Amino acid sequence: MLAKELISCTVLSGYNIQKDIENARFHSAFFTYEESMINDGLIHLLANGDISFAYSCSYTFSFIPCYHFFYIYEGTLTVTSGNSKSSYSKNTAALFEAGSEITYATNGKCRFYDAFILGAPLRLYHEFLPESIYYKKDSAGASVLWSHLSLISRLQGELSATDIFRISKWFNDILTELCVFIENSSKKMDCVPSYLLSIKNQMDTNYAEPMSLDDLEATYRISRYRICREFSFHFGESPMRYLNSRRIDAAKRLLLTTDLSVHEVGSQIGIENTNHFINLFKKDTGTTPLSFKQAAPVSISDLHYN
Repeated sequence: MLAKELISCTVLSGYNIQKDIENARFHSAFFTYEESMINDGLIHLLANGDISFAYSCSYTFSFIPCYHFFYIYEGTLTVTSGNSKSSYSKNTAALFEAGSEITYATNGKCRFYDAFILGAPLRLYHEFLPESIYYKKDSAGASVLWSHLSLISRLQGELSATDIFRISKWFNDILTELCVFIENSSKKMDCVPSYLLSIKNQMDTNYAEPMSLDDLEATYRISRYRICREFSFHFGESPMRYLNSRRIDAAKRLLLTTDLSVHEVGSQIGIENTNHFINLFKKDTGTTPLSFKQAAPVSISDLHYN
């Protein structure tokens, strides 16, 4: 039986499926499924692909229950299956266990890799990787993730026995690498200077307050250059980029759940200059705040924020 035969798409809340197709670009491949794959000790690839969305949408499809491996290159993806819902942002990897029906939702421009995988080893990996992992190339060291995903993505047609073993090795390599990385990251977080944790908490909870590198330098009596260097080392991006990301995430929620104007949304997240807010929003999402709000189907706010 081919996994492709098990897929069916469903339109959500009257959202036109043709619009979804025009909005998305799929480069996908589907492979053979057999029940013995569940317990034979290998990791099997049922389907995979690189998927791109130009703007907000949501869609639901059916597949056999399995694990999904995601890597998000751009934007934010929310995945819902049964009572489980998780959101994945740019530069994150995740292993997600899904039932027979799964919903994808994007809140703007989004590009990601998705693999449908099956096999006994995945149960243990999922125990070690219950949450998504922030994993950028410049912080990952000598990584195999991106090279292995490239190799897997090239596979088409019927798989040979050698291909099946290669796929299992590649996914074991990737998931083992992520397990090691998350353990090292946890140890590294224990060494994060307390002033950096305070800055990060301030940005997470008071992102709407005026905040600049000069303010941080004055408050913590540490040079702005040291703050930037150490914040980037421990959290993977500069302080102001991190702050802007928190603000844009908050802006998305306000745009989807309130009737505030673009200017009012910008003001509520701490960006009084509307043109600056629009430029930052477009840089993060690929679209303007108004276009983002207008393009989102009604069901988006339910999926994300209820």
